[in-house]
Order: sequence, then structure tokens, then C-alpha cells
Amino acid sequence: MNAVIALCTFCEVHGPQVVFTTQTYRNCFGSESTENLKFYGPKDVLRQNETQRQPQPDDNQRNCDGCKSLGSVKYLSNEHETRTSFLSAQSPLTQEIGSLLKYACIRSLSCEVHPGKEGICYFGDDYRGHVLSQTFTLKDAQARGFKRWCSFIVFMRDKQFLLNMWPFLVDNLRELIRELQDISEKKYNTDEAECPQRAARLTTASSGSEANSNKHPRSLSDITNEKHVFARIHMWLVWILSAGARHFIEILPMNLLDDELSFDLEHHVETEEGFTLVNARSPIIPKLTLEEPKIAPEFSEISHKSPISILKGLRLVLGKDHFRQILYSSLTGIQVLVRGPRAQILELLFGLSYLVPAACRRVVTQATEYMGPNLCNFIGVDTSVPVPHPNPNICRLDIVPNEHRIENTDTHMIRWAGTLPTKLPTLLVKIEKSFDNDKLGEPVLRANLVALQEEWANIAKVVHAMRGRGHRGDLAGLMMSLGAGPHDQKLLDAWSMGFPSNPA
Repeated sequence: MNAVIALCTFCEVHGPQVVFTTQTYRNCFGSESTENLKFYGPKDVLRQNETQRQPQPDDNQRNCDGCKSLGSVKYLSNEHETRTSFLSAQSPLTQEIGSLLKYACIRSLSCEVHPGKEGICYFGDDYRGHVLSQTFTLKDAQARGFKRWCSFIVFMRDKQFLLNMWPFLVDNLRELIRELQDISEKKYNTDEAECPQRAARLTTASSGSEANSNKHPRSLSDITNEKHVFARIHMWLVWILSAGARHFIEILPMNLLDDELSFDLEHHVETEEGFTLVNARSPIIPKLTLEEPKIAPEFSEISHKSPISILKGLRLVLGKDHFRQILYSSLTGIQVLVRGPRAQILELLFGLSYLVPAACRRVVTQATEYMGPNLCNFIGVDTSVPVPHPNPNICRLDIVPNEHRIENTDTHMIRWAGTLPTKLPTLLVKIEKSFDNDKLGEPVLRANLVALQEEWANIAKVVHAMRGRGHRGDLAGLMMSLGAGPHDQKLLDAWSMGFPSNPA
């Protein structure tokens, strides 16, 4: 996992400071060697601080216990099976990453925090990297307010990969934080039993003494009374980076790319920051003439037709306002009921069901009796089949048979008792904009719809996973980071129905 995880603290003397970092380094000597190495990163990294580091104006901070962790010591763990090293140090070993982490640290402990509370948030951009920040406090009998503000920040270049890992990172960082808080509370209780600080400070203030004001910030080892606390943090962060690399893989959208795409793992490049760049063996060629991977059996006889053409034709017949109603219903899980001749029912259900991921499609093309929304979200019936009156949960599309049509009257009629929200789902707005663009051909429209569908299916998966882990309070911030808002909630809920009920 190409990430840097850092522990930050708010020093009462020097402000926000990065005090501990852990980073991954992978084998940069080629795969032909099978010898176990002491370090799988660039050779000069381990001695970089000593040989290349220039004196800095703020070097006096290193003499402050509150800003100190390992000093010149480094912790190194190797995973020989994957030829990976995990290196922890007091500060990043490259100047560029150091500057980016320092900027992220200041934001993490100053402006990017929950008011008055601990919490997690995302911030960043393509220039300064993307950061997941988990802010917390540790009890400290000698600190201002009897607590020390700290944070763990996870720094990555890839925003989507970072946000996809949100549930995994939050769960494991909170376990580490809980462990640190438990041992710091024990030390705090011991200090209070020996010398209650509130009484001591009141006595000092009333006597005008400045003895207590000369106390310097304590190190994390002193706060927790744990000599090897940084070794424990190192092992936690190594496990997170290692497990994240095993279970989460950065991939390109597979629907738009060649199925035979492979990667040149032997000739990867190790950047100065310690990140790994891997190139494709062959050029990446988007396939804009997409074919449905698997056509449902009920649509096999019309599989030669284009769902985009069907949707554009329906939009032309219904008009933009009525088409928006059925588009909203299809995307948000409201049942779409089509009545009319079988051939036209089949065609319209093929196009409308194409709007949602395959896992979310529950289609009955020719029902002999009406079936409720809990059984299917797309249903087609003959005009002789009794159906419920239009209501907010059922959007009915009636097709007038040819023999019953009257000249200059509508051939398709929408009947829906619901109302569109003031702010429409983001995906719906993007689909309408693409259909409005006359310059986009059918292959491009289809590729665009697939890309949009994958994007929002991915967002729905991440939100669903967080909800399954019980992190309901974090959903608003997560959705905002992913580019979704409250107006997208109904769509995300509907698409989540296609995922496992208890995601792991």
C-alpha cells in the first residue's frame, strides 16, 4: 500500500509537529534476485538523514520532549515474501514528503478538526496529496487542560484508493488509539493519586509562584509510562500497511480497458518519496464500443438493440420532464411498472434497467399478476393485468396499443404520485447533461454511462461498508469526501440493496 502514516501531536511550545512516521519500501533491485535483503528500498534511504540533512532553523525543537520520539533511531520490519520493508523514523526521510506531512499535520490539528471533539476527516488535493486524519486526545496530568491533542494522518497520492480504504483504516486506527488512551489514562490516574494537579495549580496561582509554568511538554513515553510505546506503534502501523496491501489493490476501471491488460512488475520505478510506479506492459486503449458483459436471459431476443438508443427514443417520446420522473424512479429504487404490448415492454425494460448496476436489477418482463417493489424494481405486465393505483412507490409507464391510438395524442403516459426533490441526485443530473449534448455519439454516451455507473456503485459500496461496520456518525463526512451529498442518499441506499447485508 503506497501510503505514509504519521503520528502528530500539538506541542504546547512549538505547535503541531510530526513526531513519528512509517512508510513502505519495495524491492527496487529487480525480481531476478531471491536473496533476503536487510532493506528492500533504495540503499541511501537509511543513511539519508545523516549524509544529506542540512541544519534547519527549527532544530531546537528536537530538544523538546514533546516533539521527540526516536531521535536518530529507526525501526525496520521486513516482509520477505513480498520483498517489502516498513521503515519508521521520527521524521520523513525525504524533504518533499517531510514538507507535505508538516502541512498536513498543521491542518490536521488546527483547522481540519471536529469542533471540540475527536473525529475523522479527509482533506487534500492533487498537489499536496490526499490525507485521512483521525484526531484524538491522550490524558496528561501536566498538559494544558489535562490532555494532549494528537492525530494519525494517512497520506496518499491516490484519492479514490484512500477513500475506499476509509472503513479499514478507521477501524484499525481506532483500535490503536484506544490502546494508547487506555495506558495514558492509567498513568494519568497514578499521577493524580500522587499529586492532584488541579489543587496544585490553584495553589500555585494563588501564591503567584511560577514554578509550575516552567514545566516542559512531556514525551509520549512519559505520558503513557511505556518505554517502548513507539515500537508498539510501529508494529501496529506495519500491520495496517501490510494488510492494506494484501486486501486492497489499486486497479483501473476494468469495463473501459482491455481485458488482457497486464502490468510490468519487473521494471517498476521507486520514486524519491518512496512510492512505487508500475507501468502497463502494453498501451492502455479504452474500448468505447462496449458490449454488455452478460445479457440477462429475458433480454436475449433483443440483445442486438442498444439501450442508449432505447433511452434516447423514450426521452424524445415522453419529453424531458416526464423522462426525468422515470429516470429518477429507476435510479432511486422506485418500482417502474410498464404496461402495454410485450415487444415494447421488453425493449423499455431493457433500456431502463441498464441505468443501474446488474446487482441492483430485479426484472420481471412479463408478469401474469402484479408483484410488489420488494420482489422486483422493474416489472412489465399486459394491459389486462390489475395493477395498483399510482403512488409514490410505483412509477407507471402505460403504452397505448396501436389499435387504440388516437391521432395527435400521447402514445406513452407516465403516472406517478410522487414529486421530484428540489435537488436531484448528482448522477441523474450528469446523465441528463450527457443526453443533452448532441455532439456525443452513441458509443461515447454508452462509455460515459458505464463510467458514471461504476463511480457511483463504488461510492455506494464504500458507504455501505461503513454503515455495516456501525460508523453511521461518520457517513456525512465520508459522503462529502466522495463527492456525494444528502440529495444522493436515496440513490446510494437503493444501490446498496445489491450488496451483502454485512460487509466485511
